[in-house]
Amino acid sequence: MSRSSTPGSPAGRPAGPTGNRARSFDYPPDEDLDEVVLDSALVTSPGHGRVGVFQPPRPLSPREPVRPDGDIDSPFLDLFGGAQPRRRPAASTPPAPVEPVVAPPRRGVGREPLPIPHQPAVPVEPAPRAEPEPPAREQAPGVRAVGRPRPEPVHAAPLPVEPPLPDPPAALAPPPSRSRVPQQAGDRLPALRPPAEPEPALPPPPPIHAPAPPPAPTDNREPDPAPADPPAAGAAPSREVGRPAHREVAPPRQRTPERRNRPTKPVRVRAPKIKFGDRDPSVELAVTEIAGHLTFTPNTVTAWYWLPEVRWAFRPDAEREALLSAISEQYAGLAGFRLHLRRTTRPFPADEWARTIDAHTTAPLPDVPGTTGWADHLVAAQRHLMAVNHAEGQTYLGVTFARRSLGDSLTERLLRTFGRGTADGERRRLSRTVEQFDEVLGAFGMRGRRVTAPELEWLLYRSVALCMAPPGVLSPITDGRWERGDLLALTEQVERYRTPYGSTVKLVNRMTGEERHVAVLAVGRMEPLEIPERHEPWLHFHERLPWPMELSTRVDILGPNDSFRNLEHRLRMIRSQQLDYAEHGIDAPPELERLAKRALVIGDEMTTGLPVDSARAHGWHRIAVGGRTRDECLERARRLIQLYSRELRISLQHPKNQDWLAREFIPGEPIANTGYVRRMPVNLLAAALPQAASTVGDRRGDLIGRTAGTCRRPVFLDLHFPMEVRERSGLAVFVAEPGGGKSTLLGALGYLAARRGVQVTLLDPSGPLARLCAMPELAPYSRVLNLTGSEQGTLAPYALIPTPLRSEFGAGAAGDREFEIGVSNARAERRMLVQDICMMLVPPQVAREASTATLFRHAVRQVPAEETSTLDDVVTCLQGLDDDAGRELAHLLLDTAEMPLAMLFFGRPPDGLLGADAALTVITMAGLRLPDLKIEREYWSAEEALALPMLHTAHRLAVRRCYGGSMSSRKLVGLDEAHFMEGWRSGRSFLVRLARDSRKWNLAALVASQNPKDILGLDVQNLVSTVFVGRIAEDSEIASEALRLLRVPVDDGYEATLASLSQADSGSANRLGFREFVMRDVDGRVQKVRVDVSYVDGLLEHLDTTPAAVAQAAGILPTVLADLEA
Repeated sequence: MSRSSTPGSPAGRPAGPTGNRARSFDYPPDEDLDEVVLDSALVTSPGHGRVGVFQPPRPLSPREPVRPDGDIDSPFLDLFGGAQPRRRPAASTPPAPVEPVVAPPRRGVGREPLPIPHQPAVPVEPAPRAEPEPPAREQAPGVRAVGRPRPEPVHAAPLPVEPPLPDPPAALAPPPSRSRVPQQAGDRLPALRPPAEPEPALPPPPPIHAPAPPPAPTDNREPDPAPADPPAAGAAPSREVGRPAHREVAPPRQRTPERRNRPTKPVRVRAPKIKFGDRDPSVELAVTEIAGHLTFTPNTVTAWYWLPEVRWAFRPDAEREALLSAISEQYAGLAGFRLHLRRTTRPFPADEWARTIDAHTTAPLPDVPGTTGWADHLVAAQRHLMAVNHAEGQTYLGVTFARRSLGDSLTERLLRTFGRGTADGERRRLSRTVEQFDEVLGAFGMRGRRVTAPELEWLLYRSVALCMAPPGVLSPITDGRWERGDLLALTEQVERYRTPYGSTVKLVNRMTGEERHVAVLAVGRMEPLEIPERHEPWLHFHERLPWPMELSTRVDILGPNDSFRNLEHRLRMIRSQQLDYAEHGIDAPPELERLAKRALVIGDEMTTGLPVDSARAHGWHRIAVGGRTRDECLERARRLIQLYSRELRISLQHPKNQDWLAREFIPGEPIANTGYVRRMPVNLLAAALPQAASTVGDRRGDLIGRTAGTCRRPVFLDLHFPMEVRERSGLAVFVAEPGGGKSTLLGALGYLAARRGVQVTLLDPSGPLARLCAMPELAPYSRVLNLTGSEQGTLAPYALIPTPLRSEFGAGAAGDREFEIGVSNARAERRMLVQDICMMLVPPQVAREASTATLFRHAVRQVPAEETSTLDDVVTCLQGLDDDAGRELAHLLLDTAEMPLAMLFFGRPPDGLLGADAALTVITMAGLRLPDLKIEREYWSAEEALALPMLHTAHRLAVRRCYGGSMSSRKLVGLDEAHFMEGWRSGRSFLVRLARDSRKWNLAALVASQNPKDILGLDVQNLVSTVFVGRIAEDSEIASEALRLLRVPVDDGYEATLASLSQADSGSANRLGFREFVMRDVDGRVQKVRVDVSYVDGLLEHLDTTPAAVAQAAGILPTVLADLEA
């Protein structure tokens, strides 16, 4: 008989499972796929419980004889009797012994079937209709037993037998054995293996009744092993189909005690092989595997590289052109491949910076009760960092360099079943190609390297969770292997909500509840750009806005042949359009002729030029903008469109199918559509330069502000980094015109250094920096020295230059020689300083006479050049000369000494003038009127004339304190108004010695001046490690000198940049709340920065030197602090 099939499904494959399924043990488990569930046509319907149709059994094995005493253990006993009416046996007739029949063992497909041994016929006597007898044990609801009389073996051919496997109740199933009927409808079990140990006798399955109303639920107690009531006398016994001879089965009710006690030969038990219907992982990515820096898709393999940031701002055009030319050659070397350029962001790790600066601060200033302590100071700085967007850009380049064959894909699928991925042979082929790309991308220009496992994981997560908060921690597994099922960890947390024509894509993190709206913009038409002459890199320009954005660029690099073929096609299209206009007698637009000429010029360059000139790039460029709400996202997209349109003449489009465009950012995903393709030479693609950087400073210093160029990066400055790490000079120069903010920056750096426990000495002739000592956290550890009210001998020139100590030099004869040289240099410097001070104290008309310098030199030579000497000794020496001019000079010095300010130079200095116990010492000359150097000395007043020697000696006094401590301890000295040192021999030697000794003494020397010529005239520009240049807008010549100090090319347009610093809005009456500088760090990086120390509570109020602010703070902040030494 042929088996019927369920309507709506293939023949022999019903669509749904059915109940009461019978399963033959003759089928091998490999054939389970041919019969998923039992056909509904094979199940007995209500009222027709006497007919059953089964599949034919598998052929019998000729190697194992059929046992004639086999039993048939089946609830269906009407297998060979056709559709005869059922005869219920009489209860009085004892059961006749039945000779069991052995079921055939499992055999392979294709063997000839062996005949089933016939059984003797049993006479069947009709019995009167009787009431249904009660069951002997609990049965399944709605199931009754089915019985058949035995057929005559000579009249009926053997039919196929497949014992059904009904599911008995749980209480009836013995624990040690496995049920042959699955618990759920439609499930299948493979054929059982031969048992190794004799199994206990099992009760027969419950008889199956016709469908009836379901009885009440029964309890799950153990079934009664006693057989049911015997059938009536003369009734045909039920035929039983036994299990295979090599298995021990439960005896039927008709078995004799001899059969029940018969021993069974033990055989080996094999666990059944079960096929589970497990679901494959629902992976939303096209990437199927990640191995190291390679990502695999079913058809392609992509190698990923990390591109470091390159310096662009304030760089000479020659260096810029060389950089772009090198990148262009690298792009041309990738002809024939598709590139995926990704630019993502990483939030600045404020916590790591705080731990770094705390580790480099060995002894911070002790906390003062009721004020901000060191820990609170770091917390405030971290909050300030997180409040402002300081995301760092990261650039990745993916090269799709291999298209996988069908064999490679099939091999990967096969190996994945064994826990492996890509075949070893394919990996060897890929490794050879990857080595070639390592050589191309690692050269000057991109300087790319292979991405690490955490970097690639970061890129994938940032691409899936576009513009969302980054993950807190990455995977702890760093072997770089990701299987297909493991990729779920990158996609399962983010849900996407989109509409086909929506303007944004909504992303929701189902773990944190974060919600983001993302709009993807495409780069459209663009005008020719002049890079680097006029424009900035066009794929780096978006970082000017104060929120992070994502960038994705897919580029096909075409070689000379492909590019020329494409160009010829375009030229033919142009000529065809011109002919169409000519045929219709219409003048062709002039644009066609221009395009044709341009195509001819490009074709000539491609055929006669270098390969880099003939290579072309066809790319699709996308920028993703995110926002917390849809309106915020669209507003940011609008501002980005306006920025590109106004500054670069580039049109940004907002296409539909935003979800498809957003998936382009994920590595391995296809391009959403080929619209808005941009065709350009590789030179213009190289000028996109998304990895352009504006980083300046170091990562272990104090937070002083942020960059104000093409992007926003935090600026940290450790003034001892050049000496301790780079082994360079510690001289830092500050140049700006009045009001440029150099004094405020000098005071802020002094405050931050004092908080870290550095010994700070600041010289501020005008006096506003003295208010730093009134800050509550610094007051117990600060002191102010006001020179205008100090004691006599405070500025004694001989005592300002310390004598070197022998412990500062090495041991042995070489150390002795160096020590002697140091002592001799100190003596020579004292004589030079004393001569200059004497020349400053006499009138300028007398100082210009030739004999004046000679007499002073003779007198100074007669006085011992030791710290204990004074100017009084010089005056005494001049008075003892026989020359009248010498005695006249002595009288002039005595006349000057009568003035109150001049008394500072005569006599011995008081003991403990500059103690080392104070963390911050500010030296001021409050109330002193400084002279104008543009006016001749003859026209200076007496006070202005004394201000010049006071400034010279005050600079020496500030540095004298630094030389009094340990050489290895950190020290900082800030010198304002350094332009007064220029023009004097002692001033020049002082700054040169300060720059040279800064590294040896671990001294950070900050020198501020209004004119860069003052620093350049001292010939110390080669010893300068850090430079800050503020606004210089009055004189272009001074601006050019400042650019030379920055080592930036002159006459390249950077003079206008200096004039635009700290520029206030002319239409606003409010004060400018910030100051801007152009900064060059010790590594030569130059960038425009904006100083911002607002995170320090009260610091700007104490540093404000504006007259209105000083008057407003009168009574709150001291304008002139008394000398705290008294």
